[in-house]
Amino acid sequence: MAMSRAEEIERTIRRATIASIAIGIVLSPIPLADELVFLPGSGALAARIARAHGLALKAVPWRPIALTALAGLGARAAINVTVSYIPFVAAAANAASAATLTRFFGRYVDTACENAAHGRETRALGWRDIVETIRPAKVSPAT
Repeated sequence: MAMSRAEEIERTIRRATIASIAIGIVLSPIPLADELVFLPGSGALAARIARAHGLALKAVPWRPIALTALAGLGARAAINVTVSYIPFVAAAANAASAATLTRFFGRYVDTACENAAHGRETRALGWRDIVETIRPAKVSPAT
């Protein structure tokens, strides 16, 4: 039985997320080294998702995708550098932020490719957009 496009994309994002967690942990002793690996990895993830949508590589909205990837990696680096010199905490923070950013980015690319397939524009997200999107929801105390 063949997978649906949505299942294929979810599987692709899940695999990329697992790989990003491993990379985040392994490279945590070297501050910001994982960003150098995540940038081409983001491009590969985008290409796989585009292929699942049936888009030719030239039809992919690369500019907003690249700008969003850079903004996400910048936001992640700013967050992780604050704990980068604390053993174990750095590894946990790198793994968690890598997983969160990869899942977020994969979903963003999925939407961008869907938009491209229907001739709609895709807006690049800035680091503030990304931080607001991935920040855990604030829990208000019970009244």
